[in-house]
Amino acid sequence: MSVVRGLKDDSEIPFKTEEIAIAIYHDMKRLRIRDKGKFRQRMGPEFESWTMQLADQFPEAAVKEILSDDEFWQATLKITIGI
Repeated sequence: MSVVRGLKDDSEIPFKTEEIAIAIYHDMKRLRIRDKGKFRQRMGPEFESWTMQLADQFPEAAVKEILSDDEFWQATLKITIGI
């Protein structure tokens, strides 16, 4: 996906950025989201809980940076959960 390639190009640690992006993709495919509106806006208890789980696995700053990238977020939402 070209969005991930762009994130990697801008990153100081491209391999880790790709690893986090892939983990986000796979996690989102498995998630059962009740409040999709808030999740899409990167808000709510479901989003917060999920991001804390990611931060347990990866550097929190890197997770936040990737999730704050609007192009990546929109493309991932569309591909994984259709919102």
